[in-house]
Amino acid sequence: MNILKMVADTVHRHDLIQNDESIVVGVSGGPDSVCLLHVLFQLADELHIRSIYAVHINHMIRGREADEDEEYVAELCKSMGVPLYSVSVDVKRISARKGISVEEAGREARYSEFKSFAERVGAEKIAVAHNRNDQAETVILNIIRGTGLEGLKGMEYKRDNIIRPLMDIGRVQIEEYCTANLLNPRTDSTNLKAIYTRNKIRKELIPSIDELFNTDITSGIVKMASLIKDDNNYIEQMALSLYNQCVIKKDLHGVELKISKTMQQHTAVRRRIIRRAIADVKGDLKGIENVHVQQVDNLINNGKTGSRLHLPHKLRIERSYDSVRVFINCDDSKIAEGFSYELVLPGKTSVDARHEYIDAFIFQREDAKKVNLDTDRRPAVQFFDWDRIDGGINIRNRRKGDVFKPLKSNGTKKLKEYFIDNKIPRELRDEIPVIAKEREIVWVIGYKISDKFKVTENTKRILRLEYKKTDGENT
Repeated sequence: MNILKMVADTVHRHDLIQNDESIVVGVSGGPDSVCLLHVLFQLADELHIRSIYAVHINHMIRGREADEDEEYVAELCKSMGVPLYSVSVDVKRISARKGISVEEAGREARYSEFKSFAERVGAEKIAVAHNRNDQAETVILNIIRGTGLEGLKGMEYKRDNIIRPLMDIGRVQIEEYCTANLLNPRTDSTNLKAIYTRNKIRKELIPSIDELFNTDITSGIVKMASLIKDDNNYIEQMALSLYNQCVIKKDLHGVELKISKTMQQHTAVRRRIIRRAIADVKGDLKGIENVHVQQVDNLINNGKTGSRLHLPHKLRIERSYDSVRVFINCDDSKIAEGFSYELVLPGKTSVDARHEYIDAFIFQREDAKKVNLDTDRRPAVQFFDWDRIDGGINIRNRRKGDVFKPLKSNGTKKLKEYFIDNKIPRELRDEIPVIAKEREIVWVIGYKISDKFKVTENTKRILRLEYKKTDGENT
């Protein structure tokens, strides 16, 4: 079947691209990404793509060869009239600093740059060039690591704004397409050597299985992954519903689960509930392995009141009589002493002591429809009357004498009283960041804003603040 038709069918079947969307394409210069860029370019009118951008990452590993890849991508994009953004990233340095493999460091760098560029140009989707063979290799890699259903289902066609339009196309078909269209893609010499685990799977394990059993193991694994995905998605939906029933309290600073309700669930569901709680607090599950989930499960089932667990990334699990709390322990000495950073308005303010930052944006009331005050309102995003604030606000932890007039309340109270009224644990109160104008609280982040600074029908200029956490390495 024609690759253009196969990709178009994949896009429609999995709802990958909506009309009038812009797409950022990750382009290394290899056959897969070159094919992806060329195919999407050819299908732009049929798929009603508004615009296509290319992003190339030079990993600074292969010297002149990597520079030639970058030059090739630049020429390719120029010939197609596709805007290109190229950036060099010292992947080996990131690998050493974070204590992760070069492969993982490269992956993190690529997705970070893709997402950052997509935000800058307002692109709705990021297209990456994983293909059918990559799917089989990923599943095998997950099996080697010891995985559950989540790993056996492999990669998704779409996750958040990341799409994989080539997932139904095999590597041989991609190479034939590149040859037929005279694209002459680059060859990464490291892909030809069995020096990385994935390369060993690709170059040695899969060919050996095919030869030994006279079969096409890739087809079998891809079929299995598709079946498992359907089963896993159903279990995840059930687990999410039960998770919501188990949650006593959830905010930016932690999740509290009811133990008696959680213990009633099947082990398969209970572990998913634990993973969901951790993901809600941490933002993802990187660095969290099955052994950590099992430790939390043991604490829930057999732990005593007051028992605690310390997990990676400063995650803390604390058991009380009939609840278990999952939270991030902000134990930095700077926090204990108190912290305060004046906000850059508008702009980005990094809170180095906590690995957090605040994004501030000011706009006119008549532009509010573009921002959509209702749908954009999340616990980490709030809107304020800029003319009432008029600058001079800080992000900090609480201070003696702080006062707060919670939204829709009649009067002002001490911040301490607000914490007590809302049953916020004493040990968390110094960790909760607030936005303050001198001693007056503008926003208790993750909870409520001040009624005094809310947006009203008389507001002329609006301040949008978004609170974000980083991975602790950069902001």
